[in-house]
Amino acid sequence: MGYRKLYPIMLKVQRRHQTPCTREEWDQRSCAGKGAKCPILIIGTLNGSRVRLSTAKFLPPEKARDFEAARALALDWEKTGVVARPAEYAPAPPSSEETTADSSPVTVERAVAAFMADSRDRGNSDATLQKKATVFERRTARDPKDREALIPSQATSLLRHCDQKGIRFLSELDLNTIRDWRSDWKVNSLVRQKRQGQVIGFFWFCERAGWLPRNYASDITRGLGRIQVKVTQTGYFQPDEYRAVIDATYLYSDRPTIDKHNSLLIGGDRIRALTELMRWTGLRIRDAVTLERNRVSHDPATDIWSVMVYQKKTGDPVYCPIPPDVADALRTIPASQKGNTNDTYFFWTGSGLPKTIVSNWQRSYGKLFRLTALKEPGGQPKRCHPHMLRDTFAVESLLAGMRLEEVSTILGHSSVRITEKHYMPWVRARQASLNQSVMASWAKQGKVPLGKSTVVQIRRPGAA
Repeated sequence: MGYRKLYPIMLKVQRRHQTPCTREEWDQRSCAGKGAKCPILIIGTLNGSRVRLSTAKFLPPEKARDFEAARALALDWEKTGVVARPAEYAPAPPSSEETTADSSPVTVERAVAAFMADSRDRGNSDATLQKKATVFERRTARDPKDREALIPSQATSLLRHCDQKGIRFLSELDLNTIRDWRSDWKVNSLVRQKRQGQVIGFFWFCERAGWLPRNYASDITRGLGRIQVKVTQTGYFQPDEYRAVIDATYLYSDRPTIDKHNSLLIGGDRIRALTELMRWTGLRIRDAVTLERNRVSHDPATDIWSVMVYQKKTGDPVYCPIPPDVADALRTIPASQKGNTNDTYFFWTGSGLPKTIVSNWQRSYGKLFRLTALKEPGGQPKRCHPHMLRDTFAVESLLAGMRLEEVSTILGHSSVRITEKHYMPWVRARQASLNQSVMASWAKQGKVPLGKSTVVQIRRPGAA
């Protein structure tokens, strides 16, 4: 009982409401909405460690979202001081027939194949599947010296690491092995954090499949710890910088050696339309360059043009109004320099992979930003990329007084907390309330006369 004095145990059970439930996210009342049965989390402190776990990892499906079962599980953890699945819900040992049928240990290759197949069955996007394949599978790349030859990728995936270390079976992947593999990740802290999350998800999958002992994934999760990521301020284009970007589109050409003779700057018209689209809708570059023409609509009653910003992460279609000049630029967009066009898409012919067309446009933006030649306050060149147009939409909307929840909906974030994490410093209503509270405290402390009304203006970052 000595550890209870050193580490107070405080666990609480909370329901987190999600669509189709109509309750607020952390409203602890029963679910509202047809077919709603929201997940339950156990949150608190246990043995000096923070606990924030879903009951779905420790209870069978029929009990995972039952509030009483969740309370009983939290009480069991408080009594034992251990985060574990209750004994009555532990997977039953295989029968003698099952053991005979498949008594060989599971290989890492088989587990990775099953994990990737499960990800495809659950409807993960192609981009997500590609990221997982980079982390787990053996990848190949084209030899730059021979276009027909394929060579092993330099990325250290799980299967390639196992090949190098002579690891064959899943049971050999202990904490030290994973740490050794993690030390080979030559990526920044944010990518390391996301990659570690995928690895932890892989171990939870294997444990639920019965290939690893109970609590194996929990031990790996705690042992790996949390990767610290330095939070940086969101970069965006201030109004004068954005005007400079638009001005540069009138000088931009995909074929400068040809267009300087006939002044056909078709590439500039196209990249200007794409830039305006991303700036005024917050679309990611992939969603913008693959935008279908039928997703731009006009309401004759209000004379408002809108873009349906259908977001795959939330699954809900949202209509974002766009200025009339942006709608005109989209409707009159010329064909590409090669004359390619498509009746379905604005910026894409529909041929090839979306990833390819995104890479092409990213190279075009590299040329455009070099023409713009923006500078930081210290005089060094400003690092620019297309995603800053999405950030510009969010920041400028918040500075104009738009509610955080509304911006989060248009951006397609799965939770308003994601929006808060990146854009909270620019929420005008929050800063205005903070200003008024501080000024009221000045009056009470005698710093300024009581009742004196002073308005503290909210300035843009970097403004003089």
